[in-house]
Amino acid sequence: MTNEDAKVIPVRVALRCRPLVPKEINEGCQCCLAFVPGEPQVIVGTEKAFTYDYVFDPTAEQEEVFSSAVSPLLRGLFRGYHATVLAYGQTGSGKTYSMGGTYTSAQENDPSVGVIPRVIKKIFEEREKKTDSEFSLSISYLEIYNEDILDLLCSSKDKPSISIREDPKDGIKIVGLTERQVFSAQEMVNCLELGNAARTVGSTAMNAASSRSHAIFTITLEQRKGLNKVDSIVSKLHLVDLAGSERQKKTKAEGDRLKEGISINRGLLCLGNVISALGDESKKNTFVPYRDSKLTRLLQDSLGGNSHTLMIACISPADSNMEETINTLRYADRARKIKNKPIVNIDPRAAEMNRLKQQVRPPAAGLLRSARNESTSMMEVFHVCQMCSHFSEQANERLQSKLEELQHHAALFSGHFGEFFPPFFFSKTKKTSLFSHQDAAAMRDSPEAFTAHHALRQAQLSKELIELNKVLSLKEAFVRKMCENDSQLEPMQSNHQKNVQTLQSAVDSLQKEKEDLVLALQSAKKDTNQAKLSEQRRKRLQELEHQLVDMKKKLLDQSKLLKLKESSVQKVSKLMQEIQAMKSQRTQLMRQMREDSEKFRLWKSKKDREVLQLKEKDRKRQYEMIKLERDFQKQANVLRRKTEEAAAANKRLKDALQKRSEVVEKRKDAMSKGIESVAARVKNWLLNEVEVMVSTEEARRHLSDLLEDRKVLAEEITHLKQQIEAGEKPAPKIRVRPAINADSKPNIPDLFRLSAVVDLPRNAQIADLQQKVLAADGEVRLKQRIDGITSIVDAKCALRLLMSEVKTVGSLSWLESELKQEKGNAQDLRKMMVEDRNLMSTMDMEHQQQLVELEQRHQEKVPFSEIRSASLVLTCSHPQLCFGW
Repeated sequence: MTNEDAKVIPVRVALRCRPLVPKEINEGCQCCLAFVPGEPQVIVGTEKAFTYDYVFDPTAEQEEVFSSAVSPLLRGLFRGYHATVLAYGQTGSGKTYSMGGTYTSAQENDPSVGVIPRVIKKIFEEREKKTDSEFSLSISYLEIYNEDILDLLCSSKDKPSISIREDPKDGIKIVGLTERQVFSAQEMVNCLELGNAARTVGSTAMNAASSRSHAIFTITLEQRKGLNKVDSIVSKLHLVDLAGSERQKKTKAEGDRLKEGISINRGLLCLGNVISALGDESKKNTFVPYRDSKLTRLLQDSLGGNSHTLMIACISPADSNMEETINTLRYADRARKIKNKPIVNIDPRAAEMNRLKQQVRPPAAGLLRSARNESTSMMEVFHVCQMCSHFSEQANERLQSKLEELQHHAALFSGHFGEFFPPFFFSKTKKTSLFSHQDAAAMRDSPEAFTAHHALRQAQLSKELIELNKVLSLKEAFVRKMCENDSQLEPMQSNHQKNVQTLQSAVDSLQKEKEDLVLALQSAKKDTNQAKLSEQRRKRLQELEHQLVDMKKKLLDQSKLLKLKESSVQKVSKLMQEIQAMKSQRTQLMRQMREDSEKFRLWKSKKDREVLQLKEKDRKRQYEMIKLERDFQKQANVLRRKTEEAAAANKRLKDALQKRSEVVEKRKDAMSKGIESVAARVKNWLLNEVEVMVSTEEARRHLSDLLEDRKVLAEEITHLKQQIEAGEKPAPKIRVRPAINADSKPNIPDLFRLSAVVDLPRNAQIADLQQKVLAADGEVRLKQRIDGITSIVDAKCALRLLMSEVKTVGSLSWLESELKQEKGNAQDLRKMMVEDRNLMSTMDMEHQQQLVELEQRHQEKVPFSEIRSASLVLTCSHPQLCFGW
């Protein structure tokens, strides 16, 4: 064992403070921590300071935490030392974020990834650099849930039972736990994601995704060195994400969540006991309770054993969590005092082989020298064979990659073969659907955009309709003109037809006459005596030919007129078809305009209804704002009263502390002079201590009330601010309360000024109370109280006085219960009085209603009785009128 192996090193502690979260900011929480620049020191309040190995303020990035605190452990891991990274803190303090317990592959290049993904990347980078060793990596992932060990890498439903065994040589072993061998960083990340998905998480009032179990991610690194790769070194890295300590008052946990919180706190308590036993120099040789929980059993080597250990203590800077923060700081401070003894973990079989090699080496040296030449030639042959094998493997890999690439291209070609024939044209229905989609998109826009779109569309349709009407009127006029021309051509057409027939008959007769003359001329050529007659016939034939040409020309003109008439008829029919199409298009445009107008009318009516609803909501919101303002003023008054009470409690605590210091001074003087008796001295001291404890508890209660009131007030101010911001456009006219002038409006900024005025002294008072409670309570104070009892006589006097105080407290408790009962009776009597008063008011209202009804009946009967009495009087005075009845 080397000197480096034998040295003792302490547990390293890194303190990490997260920023204030939005929930704490909305509750008005203030930062209660101060960080010393350039020093690993944090100050709580104004006086209490803690120093650690590393301190990271809220601005520290994940890379800074990893490179400063975690990276040195990885260097030791490759030298053969075990290492542990332990994240501790209250729930919601950032442990899982720091460790990277929710990491996924999508966050590969995200700078906010935690310790575990960075460790995985760093390990494989270092492995690539160390070419003289062979590495084997395996991982395991477990969680401790309600004191049960669960395998996070086991996907089967029937999971095997897992037990813890202790080996004198190899230390703690976990039997039944899945251990997977990995060959790349991606495989390890996949296992991490699998385990993270199987972790038990739940929602509490302090954290929406709270870890409900302790998780341990273990990386086992085995490396073989030397020529024959026989020397084996095995080192393990434990990455521990502890569940956060909880208080049921803050987490509001119930049912299973409450049971989980109890189990978590029990495990952390056992871990704290182990840390206290290891970190206290006075308890150096005492028993360390590793077996009190499974968590401490698994961390036995990490705490006081064979490991380089780093604790990342995560804290919250909010003053509402100051007590939990101080507990975490003390916890981490005790952990710094733990001493570990890490050694290089060599495989026992490899160590035995090394010992045997040392024994064999001297006698084998001569044989090696004699066979050096033969050995050299054999080594050269071996190196040549090795190079050939290496080259063939490289060629095989290149061919394999080329084959995979070609297969990939073939799959892509076959999969996308149908994409070479895309559609190039849209049908009219598709175009119509496109226009309807545009209209729907316009309706989804703002009302101003929809109104402008509707006006633009109506103008465009109107313009198209006007153009269509113009073209339609022109075509109709052209058709009328052509119809008139056709009507004028009708008689001409009949005359032309007659002329054509006449001309055709004349042409036929002339043609026949021509043929006869030709025959006659041919016969006349044979007879010389008929020369004169032939000359006449020749002239006649020429005349007939001229007449025939004229007749054919006239016939051709007549045919052209007929064709012109036919083309005119075709044009008229074509124009009529176009006119019908344009009329149908005009009808469609008018129908579309009517539909658009109807849609716009419906949309406008809907928007009008929405405007009315918004106005109604605005009126309700204004009423709620006035109500909130009234409640705010009431709470401000209550807060002022509570602030005054807290100030009084603070003053009493201050007086008690001052009085205690005076009593201590007097006690020292009395003990030195022997003036005061033992009983009186112990009585004064004990009464003073009790008064300090009572004042401290009262101050703690007032502090809790102030924190809760500040939280409620901050939430209401945030809610009111959101309502005001929502009502900025348009500016509403706020209805005023009767207590405010009718001409004035409630000045909303006054509420924030009032809250600021209340917040400043309250925050100062909270900080002062926290400082006083911190000074009056704690381990130092407890030690001083215990040191106050210096003898058995002091203890007897103190016990007698405490018994008397307990009796007095019992009497006070009985009186308080009686008072509480009397208050309950008085409250019941008040309720009965209110009910009787309500009953009397109800009966009074019913009585008044009956009186009104009787009065109405009386008024209805009075006119008739008066008329009847008047008629009787008239009848008696004028008997002649009695027949008129």
